[in-house]
Amino acid sequence: MNVNWAVPEFLIGVVGEFFFRTPWYKWFLIEYLQFKKAEILAGLSKTVAHHDYKKSIQQILETKPPEDISLAIMKQLTTKIQDGEEVKQFWKLITVEKKYTEQLKAFRDSAEFETDVLKVRNKRFIDEIDSAIERDAKRKELDMDNEYNTPTCTRIDNVDEKANDEEYVSADKEETAFWVSNNQKSKIESLITPHKPILTRQMFHVLSTKVIPGLKSLKSVVAMRYPEIADEIENHEQEQKRLSSLGLTLTEWLRVALSSSSPEKLLECLMKPLQGEQVTDREKKLHDIFELTLREFHTMIKYNPRYSLPRHNSERKFLVERVATPFKLIEYVFGNVTTYWIEKEILSTKAMEFIDDPTGELTKKKVDALATDFIYNTDVMNLESSGGPLQQDRKHTLGDSDKISNTGVDILLQCLRKYLGASIETAKKLKSYSIQIIEDRITLIEVSLYKPRVCKEVEVRNAVFPFALSSIGEYMRVFELVSYYVDGLLSRQEIMQELSMEANGIKEVNSENLKDWWIKE
Repeated sequence: MNVNWAVPEFLIGVVGEFFFRTPWYKWFLIEYLQFKKAEILAGLSKTVAHHDYKKSIQQILETKPPEDISLAIMKQLTTKIQDGEEVKQFWKLITVEKKYTEQLKAFRDSAEFETDVLKVRNKRFIDEIDSAIERDAKRKELDMDNEYNTPTCTRIDNVDEKANDEEYVSADKEETAFWVSNNQKSKIESLITPHKPILTRQMFHVLSTKVIPGLKSLKSVVAMRYPEIADEIENHEQEQKRLSSLGLTLTEWLRVALSSSSPEKLLECLMKPLQGEQVTDREKKLHDIFELTLREFHTMIKYNPRYSLPRHNSERKFLVERVATPFKLIEYVFGNVTTYWIEKEILSTKAMEFIDDPTGELTKKKVDALATDFIYNTDVMNLESSGGPLQQDRKHTLGDSDKISNTGVDILLQCLRKYLGASIETAKKLKSYSIQIIEDRITLIEVSLYKPRVCKEVEVRNAVFPFALSSIGEYMRVFELVSYYVDGLLSRQEIMQELSMEANGIKEVNSENLKDWWIKE
């Protein structure tokens, strides 16, 4: 039996991920349904699930796999695969689980359950009701404000709120309206821009109760209510243009290397040492990271036509082959964080959920990458990739935007709750980081405290990964982003030490501490 045979690469995107992650001799409908369980619970019908499985194995059969595999597939196709007892039992369990989940949700939504939970948290129920009413009033006020543009669309009269499942259908209309300027110019910018909005109006309102989304694509909207955050976005834009994180020595070296007209010329530039009268240890280490990243890119393009790389829709392929290189090297060169890749479970979210709701079920969340501080054993950065570099998956992008915002806040608060006795001035200096990848663009976001019970996230750097020698100059901004991230990690070590000294009484705190500041109205 040919157990080593794998599905051909060109079928990626045509057949399901199940067939690439599961050995072919384990392909059976019941295993496929278990793999798709989350999607089925979310609404994938029995008919569609069965049809998708049958269609996929037919397409694999058309590639003419080895004879033993062909026979196994033919046997499945000529048998009523849905009649198996295991399959029938699976659908019975799904029906029961859906019913249980709906009942549990209804129970949790009841006022009686909310009251019990709030008593455990030592908060009055009436305060929560007043807060909800206030938020609802603010939302209605914003909807009635003709001057206000939402994050992803200008106000449209006589349009009802879309249901959750319909939210993504209207996304294109919302995006189009967003790019109309405040003075209502008739010309609409192309949606294929470096800074497409990645939050819907509803998501912006919900997130703003927990974290203010200071993203470049939303700068004009944020400026209307949070001008100081908009100023931060602008300052970081100017710093990025000046390549302030790279510094002069690294910038001059990169300008020569990234001007190479051929792979041979690029390799020649990479072999030259870093020049400068006083090259710092930080610059030497960053130089090593950048050099190895460019050497890898050089090897990938030099044998390809026109010295270019093909684009694809595999987010994990792009993440592992291109994005991971400089970030994984940070761990070994600077030695302050370790980064885990692909579906890493994040514990910070669970910890914060337990504080908010001790009697509820904890959500199991995973991220595409997670960086953890070596010394203090706390999470530092979470990363999400929304599809491959060929085409944006709009629904995936919106989901990831919401996810990384909430996760970034949870990472920050989980760390700070260990130092409640520290001064608020020091606590505000601590940052956590979120990285979002949309198509070939990478965005670095910095999360910190803003006001009591609310944080802020600010887009500090963004860049595009090149796919050809002719666009290798894009690496300048990629390395500027990496440099900023490294500096943030180094600074974070000093801030953590200061927080520990203040919280433990080694250093006297003469101003308001974090605990008192966080709970005040």
